[in-house]
Amino acid sequence: MFEKREHFKRGMLRNIILILLNRGPKGVYEIKKAVKEMSLGFYEPSTGVIYPNLRSLKEDGLIKEIMVDGRKKYTITAEGEKYIKENFQRWKETMELKRKKFEKMKELGDMLKEITEKIVTMDDEYLERNRNKIFEILRETLEKIERV
Repeated sequence: MFEKREHFKRGMLRNIILILLNRGPKGVYEIKKAVKEMSLGFYEPSTGVIYPNLRSLKEDGLIKEIMVDGRKKYTITAEGEKYIKENFQRWKETMELKRKKFEKMKELGDMLKEITEKIVTMDDEYLERNRNKIFEILRETLEKIERV
C-alpha cells in the first residue's frame, strides 16, 4: 500500500514561511492558509509544525514577533531578507517542482471527483444492476495503479 510521505522536505516549510513573511507580517493562521493555498489544498501544516519553524527562524534572527492590532504576528528581519536573497534561486527551483507535483495531484483529484459524481448521480436501479461490474472495474483500476 502507499506510505504517507512528507509534503515538504526537511527545512523547506521553514523557507516557505520565510518567503511568506517577506511579503508582509502574518500570524500563524495566515501562514497555515497561505501554505494550503500554495499546495492547492493538498497540505495544511498544523500549528504544531508551524510553531517550531517560527521558533527556529526567530532564534536564527531571520524573523521577529510584532504586535498588530493586538495580535501576535511575525515579520522578516534585515538578516532574513539577506538570507532569502542568498538562497532564493535554489529554493525557487525546488518549489516549482513541488508546485508542478501539486498541480498533477489536483488533476488526478479532479478525475476522481468526476468518477465519483458519475456514480453518485446514477439512477438507483441502474446502479444496483451494475454495482458488481462497477466495483470490478474500480478494483482492477486500483490493482493496475498499485503495480505502476
